[in-house]
Amino acid sequence: MRHFDRPTLVAWGAEDRMMPHKTGRRLAELLPRGRYAEIPEAGTLVPMDNPAALAQELRRFIKEDA
Repeated sequence: MRHFDRPTLVAWGAEDRMMPHKTGRRLAELLPRGRYAEIPEAGTLVPMDNPAALAQELRRFIKEDA
């Protein structure tokens, strides 16, 4: 993963009880251009739990990092 040099967003559900937040943070750290973002009011299934907040974070990421 350290050789993947593209901007990468790791979107994690702020209310996720299945996957620890430290796992998402670590994943973002493993990627040279990784960024970790917690999506509010979302659990493990972020796109289903809070699609509007995920879309907003994706727009921000594309504007700033891509």
